[in-house]
Amino acid sequence: MTYILTLLMPLMLLCSLSASDQPADVQLVIPYEKQALANSMRCLETSDGDYERIAKLRNWVAENLAYFGDEIAATSTLRSTKSHYHVPFGCVDTAMTFLGHGQRHAVAELLSMALDVLPYAVGHSPELVQYQILRLATVTEDTNAIKRTWEAEILTGANLYRPYQSFLQVWRPNLWDMIQDRLFPKRHWEALKKNPTRDEEIEWKKKRSSDYFTSSLFLREAQNRVRSKKTYPSSWIQYVEGGVSSPTISTRPAALSAELAELALLEGKPSLALLIVGQTWELLSDWAPEMTGIYRIERDLALILSAIPDAQNLQVEARDRISKRSENLIKHLDPYEQLVHLPLLAESFHALGAKAEAQIKWKLCADLCAQNQNPESQSAGLTRIWMSYARANAWPTKETEALLQKIEKKLPAAYSKINF
Repeated sequence: MTYILTLLMPLMLLCSLSASDQPADVQLVIPYEKQALANSMRCLETSDGDYERIAKLRNWVAENLAYFGDEIAATSTLRSTKSHYHVPFGCVDTAMTFLGHGQRHAVAELLSMALDVLPYAVGHSPELVQYQILRLATVTEDTNAIKRTWEAEILTGANLYRPYQSFLQVWRPNLWDMIQDRLFPKRHWEALKKNPTRDEEIEWKKKRSSDYFTSSLFLREAQNRVRSKKTYPSSWIQYVEGGVSSPTISTRPAALSAELAELALLEGKPSLALLIVGQTWELLSDWAPEMTGIYRIERDLALILSAIPDAQNLQVEARDRISKRSENLIKHLDPYEQLVHLPLLAESFHALGAKAEAQIKWKLCADLCAQNQNPESQSAGLTRIWMSYARANAWPTKETEALLQKIEKKLPAAYSKINF
């Protein structure tokens, strides 16, 4: 009987979470440097040239605005992007950030926008973003978005019934699925068999991609509920842990692990958060500098460590890690890639108390931006550097500030020499 009750507890918990119990919007305050953000937004609007690179940059800016909790600026940035297939994906990614911060109204607005611009993605796997929208709308109980997403099958030609049913089983599992999950906790993460065909490999990777999104979605909704002082099913974490241990050639497992650490810290479990940080470092240890997903993860881990007063030893270790990361990045990546990713490591240094080293790295970014001969790359570099200062709640040295202003002042003349 005890075992049966143990199995039934998650189901009872899930059933108790009715629509009326869903968390309301959370008023989350993130400190940031407002003038640096204003500078970043101004530099963003100077971008001209390659529509794809600009669309991706605007998506990135919108995600950062969501991190600050600015719904109006984030939605406006995406809405102002010229028609491009990256825009629907940017709406979903930004909505995910808002979900983790408890801003469900912003999520609803962005899902509606994503469906409006879904035709942009035709010819570029629109069914992927369609399925992401469907899962997000299900989690937030956005019935209008769910209805519109099913109707979008006319546009995408995708039959999402079977994958959606699989999603529902892990979102709100029935008793039999719960028993199977208890007996076979990694059944959703079957390893790729030896000597697979090309089609089998593609299908395996596709499933891992879908499950990564679901895992991240569970984590963001768990964060949302913790902020709202609500509970969430423990089975979600078991599912995410399956994603962390999945044998995939990417930095996604480490990204999920970092989000787990953030959730543990949010729940007031600093010891557990530190343990997961160490595990995440292990996941990152073998990746080469060219695996650029590592830099954002290192920044996020540094922020977690900076929030734990008793983590001085790990903070020192983290500074050493970031120093080595910086050296390898500068040695192996081309100047533009350095300009894109080095600001994240500067933020890491700043969060860990190495503020002088952070300013040195930001100055190096400014030098790289000044040396770049492409004005579009300079616009992107300025946008990223100022956004980095905004996120760190910091301000450049007088020398760096003067250089950034000089680069921006010369942009009109630089663009005038290019015939797009």
